[in-house]
Formats: sequence, structure tokens, C-alpha cells
Amino acid sequence: MARSTGWTKPTTAGHPAAGDAQGRGGDESTACALAFTRTPGFHTPSEFLENPSQSSRLTAPFRKHVKPKKQHEIRRLGELVKKLTDLTGCTQVVDVGSGQGHLSRFMSMGLGLMVKSLEGNQRLVKRAQHLDQELLKALDKMEKRHPKMVQRGPRHRPHHVVQWVSPTTLCEELLLPLERPGQSSARLLLTGLHACGDLSVALLRHFCCCSEVVALASVGCCYMKLSDPGSYPLSQWIAGLPGHELPYRLREGACHALEDYAERLHKAEPGLQTHCFRAVLETVIRQVCPELRRPGVQGIPRVHELKIEEYVKQGLKRVGLDPQLPLDLAALQVYQAQENRVVAFFSLALLLAPLVETLILLDRMLYLQEQGFYAELLPIFSPELSPRNLVLVATKTPLGQAFSTLESEDN
Repeated sequence: MARSTGWTKPTTAGHPAAGDAQGRGGDESTACALAFTRTPGFHTPSEFLENPSQSSRLTAPFRKHVKPKKQHEIRRLGELVKKLTDLTGCTQVVDVGSGQGHLSRFMSMGLGLMVKSLEGNQRLVKRAQHLDQELLKALDKMEKRHPKMVQRGPRHRPHHVVQWVSPTTLCEELLLPLERPGQSSARLLLTGLHACGDLSVALLRHFCCCSEVVALASVGCCYMKLSDPGSYPLSQWIAGLPGHELPYRLREGACHALEDYAERLHKAEPGLQTHCFRAVLETVIRQVCPELRRPGVQGIPRVHELKIEEYVKQGLKRVGLDPQLPLDLAALQVYQAQENRVVAFFSLALLLAPLVETLILLDRMLYLQEQGFYAELLPIFSPELSPRNLVLVATKTPLGQAFSTLESEDN
């Protein structure tokens, strides 16, 4: 592959790089052996066999406005949080970085938990409150028509608060209990579904320093947005390892979906050329504006239908540069001829993604254990549906074998 000068046409055998992404090399085997397993321990029929867009394990009102990936995530994490709440005697769940409130709604109105939702974006909070009202009406209507299909008992709407949570300062709002008659003091469980960057670190630090917080269930994401230094490394053990540093490129790579990309390689999807086009755009940007590093280029639709110069012009406009800049078409075509190498490079880099994620999550787990807490990492989502599928579960009292029950499927 190192001698290839262009991307061959798709064949039934798949993209030339596919072999490297499927475990045919020793380096890949080593990387997999060192990484945490991302295969869940539960074995049940897919919840999307009957309908690829509707989970058979969620009632219709909880599926509305929720994509299949998110349906799977809120059900699995919500059920884990419910079990953890029962095991630790928590009286209140705090959902940090709650977005539109899909997880909070399922935990509160689906599982009967007391939930406070913290979200820094006021627009998302308003949207969440609107969806709360919509869900209540839908559940009331369903209860009248099909009483046995709706969980009986009190329905608590989540309590939404517009609040940014910092990884370095204490958030008083996070600790304030919801008013509940007869309750002497709150026992809090913190959770975050794909809490972005430093937000996951904020959850860990609040768990460690606040006596009110007795349990944690955190699924991280967007590792490239971690503050450096400050949010990695956290543990003394990882900090003592030679070469523990993780530059931006490695942390960004750890956020990609290995399983999805391997399938794309096998199918030789035309969209794979996006990597080469993006590399060409980066080259042009550095020639025109060298000080502009890591520009946030939003996804350009239907890349495979564009000529290289059309893509570059759209990309320049998106990063605030003049799209009418004169382009050297011959040079662009020379760059485009390297497409096969770019895909191969990206494939090899992606093989390290699970290993890099393992190092980041191991650091977080050890950070909690070094302070005397009990922590485990459990794969609770199907990696094909949700690549960031490891949840960090922590408690301040030992759970013993009960940890293993958290990742099991409910009947």
C-alpha cells in the first residue's frame, strides 16, 4: 500500500485498506489486546429488528423526536442508573449536560426517578421543557387507551436548570436537593451521557469532593476538547508513565467509530474520499493562512459528488476565507491522486483509537481508585450503534458482585 499512487476503483473485495482494519496485522492484534473490551456482556435480540428507527424496548412516547442511537443509549444508561440508584440508596439523580433532556425524561417519567437536569444552553433547556409537556400529554393519552402499557405510579418531570458546570470550581446548583416532603438529606447520583470534554472531568471531581454525591455513571466523549494540562492525566499512576502524553491528534482520533469505519472500508463507499479532500483543504488553508490551525469545518454534504476544487471553495468559505482565491488545479489533482494513501493512513491511525480511549478512561478510573473509591468501566451500549460505549461507574461504598448486574439487560 505504501507504493500506491491512487485510489483504485471500488471492487467487491472492498477498499484496499480494509484488511488492516479487520485484524490481519500483528500491530492491530496488539492494540486490541491492550484496549478495554467494548463488547457488551448482554446478549439479547436487537431492539431494532422489527423497525430500524424504533426501539422495540421503548414505548412510543419515549421514541418520539429521538433518533435510534439515542433511543438505545437513554434506555441502557437509564436502566443502569436506576439499578445503581437502588443499590446505593440515592434519592436524586443529577443529569449534567442534559441537552434536550431525552435521558432525563426517560429516567424521571419512565423509571420514576427524581431528576435534576443541568444544561448550559438556554435554548436546549426550553426545548427540553417543551418536550416534557408533550411527553406528559402522550403518556396520559396512552394510559387511557392502554392502561397496562404505561408504568403506574407518580410521574416526576425532570427539574431543568440553565447552568454551566466547570471542571475546576464547585457548582453549588448541582448539589442543591429538590424539595421532597420527609426527606432529611439528599443522596445524589451524577450522570452524563457523552458529557463533552472537560464536563466528564467535572463530574469526577464533584463526586470526589462532595459528600452528598454517593454514586457516578459517566459516559465520556470529545476527548480532543480536554484541557491540557488539567483534565489529563488525572491519576498519579498514569502521570508517572513515560510517554503518557496524548497530543490533540491522538485524542481526536479516539472519538471516531472503528466498527462503522471498518464497514465503510469493506463496502468501499465513495464517501471515503472525504479524508483526502479534507487533507487537501487543510493544505490550501495552511498556504493561505498559516496561523489558522484546526479550523472547524462543518460537514460538507455529498462530498463524493463534488470536484476537488468545488469542495475546497466551500471549505474556504466555511472557515471565513475567500472562496474565490485562485487555485492551482494541477496541484489539487496531484494531491487527490494520493487518496489511497490518505485512507490507508487514516485506517492505521484509527486502529489506535480504542487504545487511546482506554488510556484516557483508565486514567479516570485510577484517579477515583487512588482516592479510595470503587470504580469499574462497563460496556453498556452496542458499539455499532454507539461507539463511545464505556460507562465509568463509581461508588463510595463497595458493591462487590453487584457491579456485574449493572450491565445486564432488563427483561
